[in-house]
Amino acid sequence: MTYLASALGKINEESVVELLRQYLRIPSVSGDERQLAEAVCGTCRSIGMDAHIDRHGNAVAALRGRESGIKLACNAHLDTVGVGEGWTVDPYGAEIKDGKVYGRGAVDDKGQIVAQIMAAKALIDADIPIAGELVLCHVVDEEVPVIARKGTVKMLQDGFTADMAINGEASELFIQLACCGMLEVLVTTMGKRAHGSNPQYGINAIDKMCLFIGELNKLQPGYNKYTGYGSIVPGVIAGGERSSVVPDVCELKVSRFTVPGETGPMFYSQVLGIIERLKQQDETFNARAELLYDSNPSLVSEESEVVQKMSKALRDVFGPDHPIVYKGTPQHDDADFLTNMAKIPTLIFGAGSNTVAHMPDEFIPIKELVEATKVYAAAYINILTR
Repeated sequence: MTYLASALGKINEESVVELLRQYLRIPSVSGDERQLAEAVCGTCRSIGMDAHIDRHGNAVAALRGRESGIKLACNAHLDTVGVGEGWTVDPYGAEIKDGKVYGRGAVDDKGQIVAQIMAAKALIDADIPIAGELVLCHVVDEEVPVIARKGTVKMLQDGFTADMAINGEASELFIQLACCGMLEVLVTTMGKRAHGSNPQYGINAIDKMCLFIGELNKLQPGYNKYTGYGSIVPGVIAGGERSSVVPDVCELKVSRFTVPGETGPMFYSQVLGIIERLKQQDETFNARAELLYDSNPSLVSEESEVVQKMSKALRDVFGPDHPIVYKGTPQHDDADFLTNMAKIPTLIFGAGSNTVAHMPDEFIPIKELVEATKVYAAAYINILTR
């Protein structure tokens, strides 16, 4: 029997689903991931991996071969966003309905954690000898828009590295080669306060912000064949004290999702350019801008070893005629830091659709979850066996 057949024969749908349900019953909103990290480490130890929680709270598990070889990192995140409103099922009930498992974090990102772990278990149970090392990095604070807090960034700053990586995020079982970058700019317009009955004596900062937004909306987001178009979203605006007072300050937070080839400073310079043009056109226009957050797009070559090994894994599981379609995600994820900060060739792969992430009644299809587990197992074999 081949290594692949042996490993796939050890993957049991009931066990995969039960582990996910166990993790879904543990709330792990950003900043409160410790209980889940302990559960993940416990699972990994029970299947024969070395596992620990690092000083940042990340759950890190390793399976080491008897011989030297490639170091493969599989990354996914422990934290979730909050529950929010609009649920028709218990967000921590791990309910099964119509072939799906429901719960906050089902697709983003606990299903991907489970697929990575259960694939490793399949290799261990099948007693498949590996060369090199498989490291599962299940990290904290991925959802937090503060780069310094992110568990992946902290690991990399501590010196973690690998030869290649798979970032576990929902990709509908497609190989994603790219993610968008995300940045946030704070724009502040300054006016002059006056009584609302005499607005001619003031300068309305909200009116000036409207001028800025009008120019902002003329900018064209970039395009990449994997990620599609980027986006520019005026997301948060605040100004004024009451309707009878001409507002002297208005603040706007703008998000920008950048595609490969674009950078945050490129957009920031466009914002500064708009401000300067409006100042030249209107002597009463006064504004400033601040770059609050700046992360980068990621991109890995179709020809890279990790992509080719993962492509083979898909055909190993689904058949030799399975079409290999390379895609990307318009969202930002940790592939950015693995690729750009650590120079680790990184692809993105997982079960389910990111369109239900962060939504009420978040779910992951059981069939895809099991298939993703099988693809991970095949990828481990392709990369780590001789």
